[in-house]
Amino acid sequence: MGILNQTGQGNTLQLVRRLMNKFRAEAGDFLGLRQLEDQVLNRSHTLQSFALDFEHYTLNLDIVNNRTDNTESINRLEFSTPTPMIAA
Repeated sequence: MGILNQTGQGNTLQLVRRLMNKFRAEAGDFLGLRQLEDQVLNRSHTLQSFALDFEHYTLNLDIVNNRTDNTESINRLEFSTPTPMIAA
């Protein structure tokens, strides 16, 4: 709830990482960030999809950026188990 309640207040990705750090015991250490999509919705809005990988969870996040008033809002927030890495 802290993530959803504080959107629009600065960089959303930094906010999410800071808030998830409070759940380090459950989520594990932060492993990395992947941008999955960057889509133009209209003249003033874009949609960016990210995966924030932690040891025990992946947080999938869609952020709508409003270039007119320079705000961000979360469109989708979803936890999943991390995608296993396949060694070649």
